[in-house]
Amino acid sequence: MNWHIINHRDYIDGPFDSYEAALREAYALGKETRIEPRVRRRAQGFFVYRPPYDRQEHWQAEYWICTKEAAIAQGIPEDIFVQPLTESWS
Repeated sequence: MNWHIINHRDYIDGPFDSYEAALREAYALGKETRIEPRVRRRAQGFFVYRPPYDRQEHWQAEYWICTKEAAIAQGIPEDIFVQPLTESWS
C-alpha cells in the first residue's frame, strides 16, 4: 500500500512504502522536536500530523499522511495526486 503526504491543496511527497516511512518524512519536513508529536487518525488510512509552530515562518503546516484511496474517500480530489513532471517556461 502506498502512502502519500498532502495537505488541503498540494501534493507534498510520496509515494512511500509504509505509513512509518511517510511519518518519518513528515517529521523531517515539520522539523519535529517534541517528545510526543501531534498525530491523529482522521479515518482508516488517513492521519493528520501537526508539526511545531515555525516561529521564523510564522505559521504551522498540517500534513495529511494517507493512502490515495483513503484521501479520495474523504473527498480529496484525485487530481491532487497528478504532478507535472516539468513546467514549461515561455
